[in-house]
Amino acid sequence: MKASSLKKWIPLLAALLCLGFCLCLFGGVWILKVRPAQNKSTSARISDDYSLYTGMVEDSLSETFACDEDLYALAFVFGVSEVQPQGELLLTLTDAQTGEVLAQSRGEMGNILPGQYTGLGLDVPVDGREGARYTLTLTPSYQGEGRLCLGYSGSTAEGVGLTADGQPLEGQLALLVTTGQIGSFLSRYYWVMALSLSLILSLALWAALALRPALHRLYFALVLSLGLVYCLVLPPYSAPDEQFHINQSFSIATTLTSRLPLGSVPLNETYRRPGDQNPLLQDQNTTVFTWQEFADTLFTRSPDSAGDFQLYTEMQADDSDLLYCVSSLAVALCFVLKLGFTPTLVVGRLANLAVYALLTSWALKKAPFGKKIFACVGLLPMSLHLAASFSRDCLTLAFAFLFTALCLNGAFGSQKPLGPFDWAALILTGVLLVPAKAVYFPLAALFLLIPAVRFGRVAKHSRLLKAGFLVLCALAFLLSGARYTISGLFTRADSAEELTAQIETMDENVAQSWNLEEQAQNPDSICYSPGYILTHPVQTAALVGNSLIEQGEHYLKTLVGGKLSYYSLDLSWGWVLLLYLLLAFSLLPEPGEGDWGKPSGRIFAALLALACMGLAVAGCITWTPTYYTSIYGLQGRYFLPALPLLCLALRPAWLRRATPSGALPAVFLAFANMGILLNAFLAILAR
Repeated sequence: MKASSLKKWIPLLAALLCLGFCLCLFGGVWILKVRPAQNKSTSARISDDYSLYTGMVEDSLSETFACDEDLYALAFVFGVSEVQPQGELLLTLTDAQTGEVLAQSRGEMGNILPGQYTGLGLDVPVDGREGARYTLTLTPSYQGEGRLCLGYSGSTAEGVGLTADGQPLEGQLALLVTTGQIGSFLSRYYWVMALSLSLILSLALWAALALRPALHRLYFALVLSLGLVYCLVLPPYSAPDEQFHINQSFSIATTLTSRLPLGSVPLNETYRRPGDQNPLLQDQNTTVFTWQEFADTLFTRSPDSAGDFQLYTEMQADDSDLLYCVSSLAVALCFVLKLGFTPTLVVGRLANLAVYALLTSWALKKAPFGKKIFACVGLLPMSLHLAASFSRDCLTLAFAFLFTALCLNGAFGSQKPLGPFDWAALILTGVLLVPAKAVYFPLAALFLLIPAVRFGRVAKHSRLLKAGFLVLCALAFLLSGARYTISGLFTRADSAEELTAQIETMDENVAQSWNLEEQAQNPDSICYSPGYILTHPVQTAALVGNSLIEQGEHYLKTLVGGKLSYYSLDLSWGWVLLLYLLLAFSLLPEPGEGDWGKPSGRIFAALLALACMGLAVAGCITWTPTYYTSIYGLQGRYFLPALPLLCLALRPAWLRRATPSGALPAVFLAFANMGILLNAFLAILAR
């Protein structure tokens, strides 16, 4: 009885130990790294010229200057006499128009470092306002013989008045103003992330041990919860090319809420509401002040009506709008509800995340084997980073995983005929996947693996039905914007002479929009076309070889998530190796798990996965100007949609040792994501 009772408490004890470990870990990091960073600030240069120095200040020095931003501190360049001045320096900041004292600061002159900026923090932050003008007064109270002077420029700016000991000077002080401080906000934001991750991991461990839920249910909860934390650590505009995906989602939403026809926005332009502007958020380089701005504007409202829009000369991402249907509908709803720019960005991201979690968890449920592989690939940091973003790769991954799982279920699941709902889901997913990205078209051939018995009453027509499905996929591709990409590849010029001849037959505006005339004048900017690749195999092979040597690390890291936040967060190889080890661990089958019916099915699937990856490489080669020594634009994440299929196909047939629980790899991946999110947080903190 005692042993049985103790066993019931093991899951709860394990969860509490996990919670305690996480809290101790996050607490130690807070003490060592986060708390010291609370003094981070942003500054603006009023003037950075200190080629001259004033005379030694005896009584006071004052200057009038203009600044529209908030003021927290002022920094000056001091010079000193042969003896370091001692005593107190009083800074008084007043309104230049009314004379009202706005803030003061007191500092010890013994702490002054001559020739460097020395800051004086204001006792009360001064709120910025447009056209604000201030007068600063420095009053020293000397103790001893030492005196100080200040660096200033020799040229006078408009509206600046500099006076030292009652005598006017031509010039302005070298002055830096602190316009923002992160302060205790950083700790609060950190602990929101830390407590969220601690609870996620503890609850996931408890659920895996006590409730033993189906893997797809645990996976669904982990994707949603971890994706939310990714949104906190890596706010909008941080994912690969996310700025262009956001532009496209907002442009589509604008057409949905205005009288513009769908698809009427040119690819090189963007439509957004006039108020949808925030320079701090619209920056790929996430900093602590991005977090602050993100949190401060999270619950704002928009002054614009749903039909209001403004034209911006910013690029969108794709000719096809298919993969932006979810995020653009969410953004359009925010337009109708008049939510501000930041909440609209968050809702668009969360809509993509929810659909990704739903579709990929469904893939886990339907997969007849390899559920842990699907779960592991779906929980990789790179997958979650894309899922919790506006990137079209979010839905591409979801469609690819689901279609692969549905085809495997049809081919190797139960031998009963598939029901109407199963057929509808399989066909619809395949038709949506094919035009998503042309390089994943080969996955449609997985449909051929489904045996005739699964077709039920029409089994004798299975070959005809399979051919019809592939024709339907081809039609979906031809009717989508992806066909322009393919046609553009095969009409691309192989030389500057051919490009010049093409320009003569093209519309002048089209040629100008793509800078074709400039390319014709610079032959090295012409990309590898299919014709060039076929006629120059040695040069193409050399390009591929050089790419593996020069960019191999980049490809390996961007497959699993060793590079995040527009690849500006470069995580250590330790985390990358851990992720690959977990991917290898997921290859172990579950108890009683099935496998490929025949070796031919395994070989066929491997060839399809390799074909997808090869087409991704070939597509990137055609983007590569000839003066590049490696394949420009190729990233490991392009292989993610085919990765589960490749892992399943290449899993050794003799691998029979089963793991005790299918939830273990998912829980381990959750812990790995915690470590990577913490590392990403610290990397941003150090900027």
